[in-house]
Formats: sequence, structure tokens, C-alpha cells
Amino acid sequence: MFSIQAFLLALILSIQGLYAQRLPNDSLTRHIATTSTIPTSDATATRSSSLSLSPSSSVAEEDEERFSIIVVFRDLKSIFSLRAMCHPNSLIFRIRAAPLGLPGYCHMPNICHRIYSTAVFGFAGNVTTDELEKVNRCLPRAVWYRELDGTVYKAEDPSLQRRVDSNVGGDGGPFNNGDSNQRRDLLQHEIPRIQSYSDFNASRSTEGPPIDLTNITGISGVTSFSSPGSKTQSLGPVLWNLDRIDQRDLPLDNLYRYGTPETPGTGTGVTIYTIDSGIIKSHQEFQKAGNPSESRASYGYNFVDDTEDARDCDGHGTHVSATAAGLQVGVAKNANIVSIKILDCNGSGTISDTVAALDWVAANAKKPAVATLSLGIQVGSWSRVLEDAVRSLVNNHGVTVIVASGNSAVDSCYVAPANVPEVITVSATDVKNKYNGTFKGGSEGMYEWSNTGPCVDIHAPGVDIYSACGSQSRCDEVTNDAYTYASGTSMAVPSVAGVAALYLEANPKATPNDVAAAVIGGATQNVVDESIFKPGTPNRLLYSKVAVKQVAAAQGP
Repeated sequence: MFSIQAFLLALILSIQGLYAQRLPNDSLTRHIATTSTIPTSDATATRSSSLSLSPSSSVAEEDEERFSIIVVFRDLKSIFSLRAMCHPNSLIFRIRAAPLGLPGYCHMPNICHRIYSTAVFGFAGNVTTDELEKVNRCLPRAVWYRELDGTVYKAEDPSLQRRVDSNVGGDGGPFNNGDSNQRRDLLQHEIPRIQSYSDFNASRSTEGPPIDLTNITGISGVTSFSSPGSKTQSLGPVLWNLDRIDQRDLPLDNLYRYGTPETPGTGTGVTIYTIDSGIIKSHQEFQKAGNPSESRASYGYNFVDDTEDARDCDGHGTHVSATAAGLQVGVAKNANIVSIKILDCNGSGTISDTVAALDWVAANAKKPAVATLSLGIQVGSWSRVLEDAVRSLVNNHGVTVIVASGNSAVDSCYVAPANVPEVITVSATDVKNKYNGTFKGGSEGMYEWSNTGPCVDIHAPGVDIYSACGSQSRCDEVTNDAYTYASGTSMAVPSVAGVAALYLEANPKATPNDVAAAVIGGATQNVVDESIFKPGTPNRLLYSKVAVKQVAAAQGP
């Protein structure tokens, strides 16, 4: 009797210890971080599940080299055994191992820094070759393939810097100094092509006036953002991107028109998941129209620091999120935003964290849903697990995924995950003289470093995009009414995400294939200068009015 009581007491204490540690290994939506660098082969090469290991920079334990690695299983069945193998408590391991037939040597609590159980199945961690062999012995025929972990970069180019006047607010109204050139000084420097996909602006804060959430400045026809009806927003030149996407041809008319008698045209009921650097969710762009005390933005999870707090310290994610769904600067003005943080304060992250974020979205997404990936890995590299996770999120979990083509002026088919056929891959465009007067037939070209090629699905405005500021690297003071500019394919992605949200608002049961067909099929054809196109690049420019009746009327019989 005493031995049974002792066993039960030990079991209770062990379980209490488990919950006290808030261990993520037993949760589908909690993970632990890992970091490393990846040398990989070309995205178009024949993939092999074999892996030639080279030491990572992690500290060796007990004279054994450790490698940052991602291991993918064939199916979900092996995850149950893996959770037992990775449990830190030896008693819990023994209790779970017995019915699973796991020998004692299968207890390896240090290998599972990430466990994937929804988008893909497997784990990521720093392991030795001996531990990898144990995984194969403990889980025979379970491993499908494995690859070294690696780095992902935001799709932003930090080389374009400019001074920004402080007299422009979130409504995009004109500068008060009357300067027709808008006092825009552009400094072009060498592009660090493999480290960033966008141009951010280290500049003074551009503060906007507080938004009157019951009567938003510059927008007419608004009784409720969740009610059907045509709406019009008056724009200043700084919001040229909104101005461009709601019309087929130049010149710009300083208006953004959205909504129909049947639909609100604001993305109501749709959630956009930004897998990025986090968000400043208190920014006025994310407040609910008519209710300033509530925000439409929320934290998903922070995989960089493994906390619930996904606050932005780079600013990239805040800028992207506001362009997609900001009240004044955004496309889908009433969509919800959930931020999943995988990029650090320098705008880089790991493949394993990105896959964990995709896994999180697969497990937690509230439909209808859109996910953005304004990021990628090094040109000419590939990640099978990243591609598989993205593909699974689309095909198996019904989430529309929008991806940046990249900023290296190469064929986007050599960039992952832009090369995945199931996603909507976006490149960036610009309009010449967008601040000083456009005219019919005026020059409309590509962002000069945008990747193009046959893997691109659509082009969208991506140069000098004015949006919420979320980092002191972009503006002097991060406030809830601070704005800044950024450029790159990163900045083109959220406009497409916003338009996808508009379509899903009107068609909440639509599949990702339906969304892609509507957004791509409804695009404006053959208006972008093709001089820097790689062979096979389609000439399609984003058009925001993707409701079936609107698209049909715009295109004609």
C-alpha cells in the first residue's frame, strides 16, 4: 500500500511540476524556439530526404556536435510517441512509453524545441547524430525527410531612405507647406538583396491627427463599416496605392471607392494573419470604427521570445498590417488582424519558427482567413518543409496565403516560398509622377529590384507605401498616431491580402482556389511596363473591386 501511495504522490507532484513549467510540448499551439543558419540547394533541384550534416554554431554538449535540424514525419501517428520521448519528466515518460512500446533510451527531452502537429508533422531542435539515430530506432519508418534549419528575411529593402515631412496624418491629406514635390528626397544605395525585401525609412515621426472613429475624416457614405453600401475615401497623394487599385487606368483621381449595395467592402468578418515581426496593436489604424476603446488587432503568438506578447520591435509587421487593414491607410478597413511574430528586431528569423507559425495558423485560424508572408529565404536556396507547410495551410486548412516575390531582381521561382504554386505570389509596382500629377497612358512600371518570372501571379503597388510606424528605426517616436514610408515586395503583399479579404467578406465559404481565381482573374491586364520582366511574367495589376458583378462590369462583355 505504501508503495502505491508513494507512486501516486510522485505522479501528482510530477504533473503539478509539468503545469508549473508551462511546457509547450503537450500543446498543439505552444512551441519553443530554435535558431540557426541553412545552406540549401536550388529550389528547382530534385529533392532528397538524405542530409549531409555540418556542425551548427550551437555549443556542443559532452563533446558531441549538435545540429539545428528539422525532421518531418510521414503522418500524425508518430507525434504521440514523440511527445512522450521529448517530455522533460522521466516519470511521465515511463508512464507514456509503456503502452507505446518505447524503450528507455528513447527518452530525449532536449531535442524537441519545436513540435509540429497540424500543417506538417515533426519537430525541430539542436540534435546530435546519435540522437537522430535514436529517433530512427524509436520511431521506425516514421521519418519522411529532414533538413537543416535556416534563416528567413523580411521582403523589405532598407536601402531607400528619405526625409519625411511631419505634417501628414493617417488620412493621407496634403502637406501643409504647399510644396508640389512634397519635399521628398530619395537616396538610393546598394541593395542588400539577400537580407531584406523592402525599403524602410529611418526618419522623423510622421504624426497624424487622432481618428474620429464615429466620423472618419475623408470617407463618405459610411454609416457602418459592417453594413453594405458604396463608400468613398478622399485621398492625398501619399496614399497613391489605394488610389491606384480601385481603378483600371491612370490618371489617379485622389479617391478610393469600395463597397457595394450587397457588401460592406471592408473585410468585415475576415481575419488576416500576418506572419511577420509583430504589431503595435494600439495604433489608431487598428481601432474599431465607432468604438475607439477596442482594437481589431490581436496577438497570436511570439515565436521569437516564446511569449504571448507579439509586440513589434522592427516595425515591418505593423506597416504590413496597417496597409492590409488600417482604418485610413488600409484596403480592408474592418478586417481583423492577428499577428504571429517570427521576425526579430533586425527583421530576420528561422525556418523552424516560420513553420511553427504556419502550424499555429493551421490549428487556430478562424475562417474565413488570409495569411501573409512578406518574407523568404536566400535566393537559390530552398526549404522543403517550409514549402510543404505553406502548401498544407492552403490545401488542407483552407487559408489563402499571400507571399512576396522578393527583392533581388531575379526569377521568383528561385525564391521560397514564392515558388509554391498554391500561394498568391506578389511583385511590386510604382507609378512615375505619382505625387506631381499622373495622366492617361502615363508610365507605370515595376519596383526595380522586384523579382518577376512565371511564379509571380500578380503585381501591386509597393514603392513609397505610407502606413503605420511601429519601430524607432523607422520614426523618432513610436506613438499610436505615427506613420512612415516603406518599399519593396513586402509592401505589395498586404494590398493583395486586403483585396482577398474583401472577396472573402462577400464569399465567406470560398476556397483559396476561389479567392486566387477572383483576385488574379479580376486583375487589370497589360498596363505595367514589361521592360524588366523575366520571361514568363504575367502582366496583371491588382484591382480591388473583386465582387463578381463589379469585375464583370469593369471588364465588359
